Amino acid sequence: MLSSHVRNGWYLGAWSDEIGRTLTRRWITDIPVCFYRLPDATVTAVEDRCPHRKYPLSLGHLDDDGTLQCDYHGYRFDAGGVCVGVAEQADLPKATLRRFPLVEKDGAIWIWPGDPELADASLLPDTSWLTDPDWTHVHGVVPLKARHLLLVENLLDLTHETFLHPTSIGNAAVAATPIDVTVDGDRVAFSRRMTGIEAPPFYEKSCGLTSPVDRWQDGEFYPPGIFILHIRVAATGTEEPEGFHMKVLYGMTPGLGNETHDFYALARDYLIDDEELTEFQHKQQLAVMQEDVDALEAQELMYATDPGGTVESSIRSDLAALRGRRALAKMLAHEQRGNVSA
Repeated sequence: MLSSHVRNGWYLGAWSDEIGRTLTRRWITDIPVCFYRLPDATVTAVEDRCPHRKYPLSLGHLDDDGTLQCDYHGYRFDAGGVCVGVAEQADLPKATLRRFPLVEKDGAIWIWPGDPELADASLLPDTSWLTDPDWTHVHGVVPLKARHLLLVENLLDLTHETFLHPTSIGNAAVAATPIDVTVDGDRVAFSRRMTGIEAPPFYEKSCGLTSPVDRWQDGEFYPPGIFILHIRVAATGTEEPEGFHMKVLYGMTPGLGNETHDFYALARDYLIDDEELTEFQHKQQLAVMQEDVDALEAQELMYATDPGGTVESSIRSDLAALRGRRALAKMLAHEQRGNVSA
């Protein structure tokens, strides 16, 4: 069955601290996935369906030696996903679990749900700042009952900050400042330079700055599901290297149907031992994300009930979002042509 989601790409499947010796289930691009760690602490992920009668393996249990047992009829699988026993008979049935390519780096577990032959770790962007001792960060995941594309477009068009987040990170300067958009292969990037503007409340408190300030936004979208925002804030007239630096990572991972896992990490390279600031920024990040969730879920209902045939209106600030939409459509079409011809 053709999926409506791009599968030949890296998605953030889990944070490293989410996965241990407990079986953890998460839908990824409409595929049920069971994550767990083997006795040597390496992480693995298999399709969460027993090949016997499709019972969720995540409802089974994991032995100390890394053997995964289905708790419906007792099929047992070794670390390689090969059936090594079943309670009903002495001889072994032919059964193997589908295992997914994974990369664990910088505290994140990246999963490739498509053709394993195409999985290329070099396609992952640099996230070394997540474990750089000169940076600190908070991270988590927020459930979103809206399709993946709506979140992608939300992040590629940050003019919405002016209207959705006026009490935290947005003000009139965001919508009033045009962006420069570049496309390099599938990667879509934008930059916005706001100089001599009023400091939004979040940055005023986070950086201890008073207006006017200069603010930079540089966003990068690595289709199908990775977005990184580089933020710089400085007193007006100060060179950018002397300013305050933050980064926000979003792992936008399609779940089941029109649901999306909204992974996030917010990092900064200043006052890294200030726990009060960390707590403030984390609360603000979650508050901003909830405003986005509320908006995107309202938007999802409108898309889901739209009879079609109406043409969307677009404006200049949509350019990066439209490029991102185009990149995803191109990847999905390429993938589906390959599936049909295979």
